[in-house]
Amino acid sequence: MANPSAFYPKITLPIAVVGSAIVFLLAAAGIGNALLTHAEMPDALRKGAVIAHLTTVFLALPLGISQLVLPKGTIRHRTVGYIWCALMTATALISFAVHEINPGGFSPIHVFSVATLVSVPLIIFFARTGRVPQHQRSVLILMIGGLVIAGLFTFIPGRALGTLVYRLFH
Repeated sequence: MANPSAFYPKITLPIAVVGSAIVFLLAAAGIGNALLTHAEMPDALRKGAVIAHLTTVFLALPLGISQLVLPKGTIRHRTVGYIWCALMTATALISFAVHEINPGGFSPIHVFSVATLVSVPLIIFFARTGRVPQHQRSVLILMIGGLVIAGLFTFIPGRALGTLVYRLFH
């Protein structure tokens, strides 16, 4: 029998890419539907920065989850890891153009963006220097803080995504 671990790089990258594309398309369809059926949606949702920010998040989330559950140290893991890091960096940089909570200025949620811009180079550094425990801990902290906790803040009533979800389900 062939080595089953040799199969992972061949199949998991396409699954991650297709899965991310499906999540992105579903998110885009939901946003598009909300924009077309709810003329009173907040102007912030229509802005390109918000949509670009949501796009990078919706792509990064399934890739990050796949990284946590699939085999480590493979070519697939490294490739998807670099893509995930690029998406997280883009997410953080784009967030500085989103001023929904504090128009014209930054809000406390931008702390997550700064933390992401510090964390991503450390994640790569730890991986490239073989500091696996530090790498794993940094990735997990960024996943929880940068995607889960920061993501929960987006559902605060009155924010664009919170309003979108409320209107889609009510």
